[in-house]
Amino acid sequence: MTALTIARPAEAAAEEATALLRPGAVLHRVRASAAAVWRLDPGRYLAIPEGNEVIVLRLGRLARIGRRPGADIVLDDATVSRRHALILERDGEPVIADDRSRNGIYVNGRRVTEARLRHGDQVQIGSRLMRFLEV
Repeated sequence: MTALTIARPAEAAAEEATALLRPGAVLHRVRASAAAVWRLDPGRYLAIPEGNEVIVLRLGRLARIGRRPGADIVLDDATVSRRHALILERDGEPVIADDRSRNGIYVNGRRVTEARLRHGDQVQIGSRLMRFLEV
């Protein structure tokens, strides 16, 4: 899983590695949001706002999202369950499924137990909002 951090244009910084998330996943700062979008390889991503930046995480065939450290995407937020959601591929299509969470998952403002994801969908896990991207 690869991650990019996208600075908002007012806070643009020179491109440089800033943190090692896990082996093979490096966080980068880029000059502007648009610059990073053009650099994304084809694939599926989650764009997660974090303060004044946006972290873009590449998704594999299965991504476990939750608060526990063993999750593929760890969201350190009390409104997120330890095992909150899964993003997986079903019949070649990306699907998000609730993993027995307490607060549920929302896609485009609607609570779902499972939903197909499309480019630009807004996903809410606990109180965290993110955007699904397919390049």
